[in-house]
Amino acid sequence: MERKSRFPDWKTIYETEPVETMAWFCSELDPDLKKSLDQKSLREGRFLDIGSGPGTQALALSQIGFVVTGTDLSEGAVRAGQKLSPRIQFIQDDIVHSKLQGQWDFAFDRGCFHCLDPKDRAVYVETVGRLLVPGGLLFLKTFSWKQEDWGYGPWRFSPKEIEMLFSSGFNCLSSVETEYQGTLPQNPKALFSVLEKK
Repeated sequence: MERKSRFPDWKTIYETEPVETMAWFCSELDPDLKKSLDQKSLREGRFLDIGSGPGTQALALSQIGFVVTGTDLSEGAVRAGQKLSPRIQFIQDDIVHSKLQGQWDFAFDRGCFHCLDPKDRAVYVETVGRLLVPGGLLFLKTFSWKQEDWGYGPWRFSPKEIEMLFSSGFNCLSSVETEYQGTLPQNPKALFSVLEKK
């Protein structure tokens, strides 16, 4: 019997499924990110949306006033994003083999890190550190260690694990238990972390 992969084929899923049916689809700005931006009175700056998917988060950030770059592994996702707004730059890029140049003030990851192969996590931390200015903020949403593991889908993390995994390049400012909004009947338990580049 063929073993089911933990994750779908990211390069083709946006070619074969309507984005509105995907489990992680969220048409509005992620509420935890919105709350954090409001608390910090952040309304402008350069924002990198890592794993931008259908581009809804990049669009919402752009509408607030940020200069946004969205990146995704999938050509289909990049094409979907490009249809949303000419003001947003969407680039096909693999964050663990990134060819991105330049630096951003902020980055948002709502589903990339928790889907990476564990062996690629250190490369991710190093890469995102390179792409952020000193003192830049990474807003990171992952599944929580309190969420039951279904044997497929995103890896789960505790606040301590996030702090440890990012300690080489980031200070963890906060990690709060929350929910992962999407299209599932019940929102999975999530962790929303804010990390500051050292």
